[in-house]
Amino acid sequence: MFNSQSQRKEEPVQLVLSDGRVVPGTLLLPVTSEVRRALNGDGATIEFLHADGRLSLVAKQAIVEIVLVKENEAGARAVAA
Repeated sequence: MFNSQSQRKEEPVQLVLSDGRVVPGTLLLPVTSEVRRALNGDGATIEFLHADGRLSLVAKQAIVEIVLVKENEAGARAVAA
């Protein structure tokens, strides 16, 4: 169901869902992929690690917006401009 840790990369994001929720966390992508490619892939879901550590699959149809988040040198996250 979920890929092994060594075969994926992490992309910090905030998901804006169709019900209006804004969910901070990390997209778990295939190591050779990027956000755009993963969203345009055949699968109906995408792996997502919530900020509190829960791992889930999110339906791509439920995603309205993905805000890319950058980590600064201190390890704090900031919304990418």
